Amino acid sequence: MRLAGLALSAALISGCSYVGGQGSPLGGFFKAPSQGHYDDQAAATRCHIQNNQSPIPQGCHPSQVKVVGSQAAPFGQQSSGSNQYAGGFPQQPQFGQAQYTTGEYGSHASGNTYTDLHQGQTKAKTRRPRFRGTLDLGVEQSVSGDLIDYDKIVISPITGYNPADYNESSVSGSVVGGAITRQLWYANSRLPGNPNQYDEISMPSVSFDDAWLSPASIGAGGEFILSDKATVFARAGYTRSEGTSGGAASIEGTIFQETTVETYESNVLVGTTVATAFDVGHTITDYSYDFSDMERIDLEAGGRFYFDPVAGQSTGRTVTPFVSASAGASRYNDVSFTIDQRQLSYASVYGDEETEYYDLDVAGYDLDNDPATAPTRTVNLYDSQWVPSGSLKAGVEWQVTSKTALAFETGLRVEGARDYSNGNKGDTNITVPLTLRGSFNF
Repeated sequence: MRLAGLALSAALISGCSYVGGQGSPLGGFFKAPSQGHYDDQAAATRCHIQNNQSPIPQGCHPSQVKVVGSQAAPFGQQSSGSNQYAGGFPQQPQFGQAQYTTGEYGSHASGNTYTDLHQGQTKAKTRRPRFRGTLDLGVEQSVSGDLIDYDKIVISPITGYNPADYNESSVSGSVVGGAITRQLWYANSRLPGNPNQYDEISMPSVSFDDAWLSPASIGAGGEFILSDKATVFARAGYTRSEGTSGGAASIEGTIFQETTVETYESNVLVGTTVATAFDVGHTITDYSYDFSDMERIDLEAGGRFYFDPVAGQSTGRTVTPFVSASAGASRYNDVSFTIDQRQLSYASVYGDEETEYYDLDVAGYDLDNDPATAPTRTVNLYDSQWVPSGSLKAGVEWQVTSKTALAFETGLRVEGARDYSNGNKGDTNITVPLTLRGSFNF
C-alpha cells in the first residue's frame, strides 16, 4: 500500500508539471524542473528520422525534424537520386518560411462580384451616354438628272444663227490685166432637199455632273441615343462646288469654195467660168458654257440602326455596321451660265494654214473688234430656291475611345426638281455621297 501511494503521488506531480509547462492560465507557477534541458534533449531525439521520405514524428514541428540516416539531406530537400514523386511530398515544401501574396491582402478577390457583395461594396454603374455631337466632311457625285434640258427651258444657243452671215470672199486681177478672179467661201448643206444651211446640229443636255465639279460639304449636328441599337439625329450642312466650262452645242456643215473668172479683151468681157469645190464634215460653229458656282445649305433629320459589332469586341474598339435614313430640305443659290461662240473661217479650210476659228458672242458681234456693243451673254437658269431632299445610307462606325468614334458612310441622296427661271420644272438630282463623320459623347 505504501508503494502504491508513492507511485500515485509521483504521477500527479508529473501531470501538474506538464499542464503548467503548456501555458496554463495560472501563469506557469507550477512549472516543473523537467521542462528544461532534459525535455529539449528528449524532443530532439524523438524528432530524428532515417531519411527525408519518412513521415514527421507526432508532436514534432517540421523545424525540429533531423535526418540522421545515410545520405541524409536537410528535411524538405530531395536526396540525391531519390524519386521526387516518392513518399508524401511530391514537391519541395518551404516549411517554416512565410508565404506572401503578390498584392494587398484579399487582392485576389478584387473584382469578384460575390466577394464585393458580401463585403458591402457595389460597383458604380456605367452611365449610358444619351447625346453626342457630330462633325462631318464629304463629297458627292451626281449619277442622274440634267441641269439643262433644252426641251424644258426652251432656250437654244443656236437661235437666230445663219451661216451665210459669215461668208467670206476675195477679188483679184483687173480688167486692164485681162482677168478678174472672184472667190466666195460659204457653208451650206450638201444634202439634197435640206432647207437648212448646215448638215447637222448637236445640242446635248447638260447633266449636273457636267456643270460642276464634285461638290464638297461640311456639316455639324447632334445625335440622341435611344438604345444600344438605335439613334435619331439632326444635321445642318454647307455644300459648295466650282462651276465648269464645256461644250453646249455645235453645228456641222459643208464648206464650199466658188471661183469665178472673168476674161477681158480690150477691156471687154469675153467670157466667164465658174468652178465650185466643197469640203464636208466641218464644225462651222460651236458654243460653250461657263457655269456659276453652286452653293447649298442642307437641313435634315433622321435615324440610324446599328447591327452587332463585327470586330473589336475584346478591346472595346468595336467596328459596327449601320444603316440610316433621313429627310430634309436644301436651299440653292441662283444659277447662271455664260455662252461663248466660235465661228469657223470658211476661207481657212482651203488655205495652206490650219483651219482657223474666231470668237463671237451669241448675237454675232466680234468681241475683239467691238466689245462695247456686245450684248450680255449670261443666261439666268435658276433662281435661288428650296427643294426637298432625302437619303438612304449604309456604313461602319469605329469606336476609337470610350467617348469618340469615326464613321464612314455612303448611299443615295435624292433632291426634288428645281424650277427654271421660265417656270418649267427641271430634273430630279440623284447623287452618291461619301462622308467621313466624327462623334463625341457628352
